[in-house]
Amino acid sequence: MNITQGEACAATGMFAIFSPEVSLSMMWIMIQKQLCTPTALWILAAFLASASQARASDLHLRYEAKWGGLHVADFGLSLINGGSTYENRFHLETRGATRFFTNMSVQAKSQGHIIDPPPADTNGAGTVGNASGMHLTQTYQADKYRTEYTNKKHFRWVDIIFGKNGEPAHASTGTSPIAGREDAWNPAEKGPEVLETVETQYRIGTSDPITMIPQMMAMMRSHFSGGPASTVIKGFDGRRRFDLGLTYLGPATRTVGNTQHETYRVRVTPNPVAGFKDKHRILWNNSTYDFYLSRDGNFVPLQIMPVNRGPVLTLTAQCPTECVIEAEKAD
Repeated sequence: MNITQGEACAATGMFAIFSPEVSLSMMWIMIQKQLCTPTALWILAAFLASASQARASDLHLRYEAKWGGLHVADFGLSLINGGSTYENRFHLETRGATRFFTNMSVQAKSQGHIIDPPPADTNGAGTVGNASGMHLTQTYQADKYRTEYTNKKHFRWVDIIFGKNGEPAHASTGTSPIAGREDAWNPAEKGPEVLETVETQYRIGTSDPITMIPQMMAMMRSHFSGGPASTVIKGFDGRRRFDLGLTYLGPATRTVGNTQHETYRVRVTPNPVAGFKDKHRILWNNSTYDFYLSRDGNFVPLQIMPVNRGPVLTLTAQCPTECVIEAEKAD
């Protein structure tokens, strides 16, 4: 199978989704120069990361991404749950043709607080009215997020500080040259540049691409205690505001590699809200994924499959400490 430069970029964007340009589709996004940033990767990655954070223990996971059978990336997710605080780490290295066309590496870290739901009263209702029967669950409140990535042009970083008590999130970005590739760097992009292109009202009550995952999984756990089977999470990657629709589709038997697993199938549907160009909005609108989560109570994503077209993400290892993802060496 031959892979074009556009498809290579797109693939990168997919995992990136989680990146970002996280846009998973994104790796879809990667197809586009702007999307070809860590946002897409983040989204996908994020899903994975948060999903695994179901229990108050550290998890270190390694995934591979394949597009049409071709190995396009490896990434690691570390989910560190401190009880009342959390830290998620993500590291992606592109492979093969995707590496050749993009030379992309991505690292991200998100930090925040875990807020437990109020205790139920003697009548079984929480301190917040829930006449609908919706069970309250933990809230993952993002405090700050940083992503760093390199490509053929430069090193770029994006920082986000999330507002409290109704205040909007604020983001900034900048670049620096890469040794040996100084001629590709544009000094006009040095930064720091404040990213306020998304209207203020859309930056309130948001989460970074990685944190949104554990929040989604917390809501899934709530569902199995009688809560709703679907929800929407508001995400912000510094340049774009998007919703992630989460719907539990039921149990599913899934063969991953040579092993058959009993899983929970969850459909994740991105919806662009603000900060998107029309061409990128179309990509996001066609980047729905099904997550196959372990049924051991941890909800670890064993595999992530595109509903339409895109990379397939598969768990390959659970490491004792943070998984080492080495850059691909040129021949």
